[in-house]
Amino acid sequence: MDLTTVFPAESPLYRQSVPPGPPREAGGDIVLVTEVTGFYPGCMKLFDTLLQEASLHDKAGSASKRAALKAKLTPTDTVEQVAGDLRISEGEDRRANGGLVVKGNLVLEDQGRLLVAGDLVVEGSIIHEGFDYSLLFVGGSLQAGNLLVHGEVVVLGGFKVQGVAWTYYSDYSTYADTLTARLVVADDREDAIGKVSAENHLVGHSSEIGPKLSKLLQKGLVDEEGEWSYTTLAKKLLKKEALLA
Repeated sequence: MDLTTVFPAESPLYRQSVPPGPPREAGGDIVLVTEVTGFYPGCMKLFDTLLQEASLHDKAGSASKRAALKAKLTPTDTVEQVAGDLRISEGEDRRANGGLVVKGNLVLEDQGRLLVAGDLVVEGSIIHEGFDYSLLFVGGSLQAGNLLVHGEVVVLGGFKVQGVAWTYYSDYSTYADTLTARLVVADDREDAIGKVSAENHLVGHSSEIGPKLSKLLQKGLVDEEGEWSYTTLAKKLLKKEALLA
């Protein structure tokens, strides 16, 4: 089908098409007659590619790979505002082609995937509910109150958590150049983060790091043997209660 489409020069949309026919002028914009196969915001094609992957380890597992990914992103200037909590439901894929500000908590259910081309600010906590795969991809910087995830996290800009950044289990990883938080916990998990800045940074199985954790967190969250409940931590964060002692 032949279509005539007008795009302002600053438009974030781009065209997938066969080679265009002869252009003509129309009110300062260039009009191209093409056979159009689709119109996409600037980041959607890359997001489509990433969503085909079962894991982003091969795409973001090193600093050079993350830099290459970032170079392909063209986020818009739009910043989406969410007044309360934002929940990414089971199996849902959600994209933000610019920035995103969440005034409450960001909750990822199993198999939920959120991709943000620009900066992500979560004034509450980022919480992955469940033990299956989830994905949080941020092309810019990420700021949050706390973070508790079992799934995969990719941050291509600065990564700052005010309180606790807690990642759990070895199935997936966190990929970022830097992470700053008061307490960083990698429980039975190998995260690929270039530099971690934290008052306390604990890495290992819960049986090894649990005794120290119990002294850093609210009483009763971790016992002296290092036993703790992921579900209990998630529920506490959902209620916007503090984890740190």
